[in-house]
Amino acid sequence: MSDDWFDELTNGEPPLMTDKQWFIIETQIDKTSISSVEKEEIYNRMNYITEIEAEDIIKKIYQNKIETDPQKQWLKMLKDGVFDND
Repeated sequence: MSDDWFDELTNGEPPLMTDKQWFIIETQIDKTSISSVEKEEIYNRMNYITEIEAEDIIKKIYQNKIETDPQKQWLKMLKDGVFDND
């Protein structure tokens, strides 16, 4: 068996995002405060986003998620330092 089986599998390129990553991005991105321009750029590149890029996008989605529960909103604001008096 050849030692470069992984290179043959990926054609030497990073793997594209998984179906799970695709689903998370597609269903959650509109529930964020990410700008519409940036969302459009992500949508336009959906077929070419690698797993690593998808992980970065998903992190950004969760960091910018708009909470609908007032308690969660308050806790997020507290965590983000909104109430600091510095």
